[in-house]
Amino acid sequence: MKFDHKKSSNWLRQVFQSVFTKLIAVILISGSLLVIGIFAIGGEGFKEFRGKFFSNNLAQYGMYLVRDLEENLNLEYARDLSQRLFLIIRFEGENDSWQTSSGIPPLEKVHLRKWINKYDDTSGFINNPDSVVNVMVGRYKGQGVVTVDTMKGRFIFTEPHDDWREIRFLLPWIIAVLGLIGIILAGTWLALRWIMKPLNWLSVGVSALGEGNLEHRLPEKRGDELGNLARAFNRMSDSIKEMLTAREQLLLDVSHELRSPLTRMKVALEFIPENSSQESLQSDVNEMEQMVTEILETARLKSEHGKLDRLDTDLGTLIQETCLMFEGKDPGIRFENSAEKCVAQVDVEQIRTVLKNILANALKYSAPENNPIKVRLSNDNSRIQLEIQDYGQGIPDEEMDLIFEPFYRVDKSRNKDTGGYGLGLSLCKTIIEAHGGTIFVKSSMGKGTIFSLLLPNTSSTI
Repeated sequence: MKFDHKKSSNWLRQVFQSVFTKLIAVILISGSLLVIGIFAIGGEGFKEFRGKFFSNNLAQYGMYLVRDLEENLNLEYARDLSQRLFLIIRFEGENDSWQTSSGIPPLEKVHLRKWINKYDDTSGFINNPDSVVNVMVGRYKGQGVVTVDTMKGRFIFTEPHDDWREIRFLLPWIIAVLGLIGIILAGTWLALRWIMKPLNWLSVGVSALGEGNLEHRLPEKRGDELGNLARAFNRMSDSIKEMLTAREQLLLDVSHELRSPLTRMKVALEFIPENSSQESLQSDVNEMEQMVTEILETARLKSEHGKLDRLDTDLGTLIQETCLMFEGKDPGIRFENSAEKCVAQVDVEQIRTVLKNILANALKYSAPENNPIKVRLSNDNSRIQLEIQDYGQGIPDEEMDLIFEPFYRVDKSRNKDTGGYGLGLSLCKTIIEAHGGTIFVKSSMGKGTIFSLLLPNTSSTI
């Protein structure tokens, strides 16, 4: 399986740009700084009293050990005591010297200082207090060292300098702390995910609204600010839907009302003598009638009662017949059919309307010296594809998402020479979607435009 670096890079970019990830990062950084600050302050405080703490406790502990060792002054007993107490013990006497194990640092490198106990030597630490000559404490590379000079000799006590033993001793605690941190982080992640869930709902809702799905609604389960945002989004969707419905209803009402006066005007024009004025008026009336027809047809197809008159149709023949309607107009039309006889169940008149509108636009925005408009038909087992490509002026990028909107025109001047009222492409989109297909456009300024129509292959190729 080939690793897709581009998809992985896009996924990582989305993760690091996510608000959720940023919140997690802020919490982790803030928590880490807080812990570091607490440890730094606590460490400074502990450092100030560590010397006195070590001196008083370890030295006093050594005095107890001296009392015990004086009663059993032999290596075997000292080794047993050393293993039980995790200490290294060394004895230096006049006639005998031994130590339980290696690891005692060189005393000349240890900064030893005299231990002063608030109790005097008669407090009963050892059997013969008068035998205690001197008690010294110090540290060397993290090891605590205590020396006790008695009449019998010198006793030296130190901590084993064994990092692995310390780590092994602390390992259960380390695992427990890491496990607790993992549980806390997982809980934080789940909590933030729950808190930020409405943002995911809102992202999906905005995408659905951008695609024209005005029925999409966000869950209104939360009572916090994000829940209020979801409710505001739903109210906005309802308002947009109401405005669009009102606009469409207004268009329908106006279109129906225009039918009667248009009919009367057409009848009246029949009684006017033929001249340039009569022809101009006739052209205007026909244009208005076509606009009304397109508005009503669009509304009919979008309604639940609108039906298509589907018939098995040879699309290649239908396209050729439609192209012949524009014969003699520059820069011309060239039809390329790679599907042989492609038969599909379509409404012939509706598909013919789509072809006429797109071809008329292609010719309108192409100069006579441009290459001929290409019409390509192809199909496979699942879909039929029709492409209409011109080499005209193209469509600006900022206009691409708007050209299928009713009454929208790229030419803002509303020049009569460049077309009607911006209803043609909107009707084309409605017709293709009513057939279960899709229509989309690609364009580049100065290079031309390609309209692609995809229809389901509802019949076999013969």
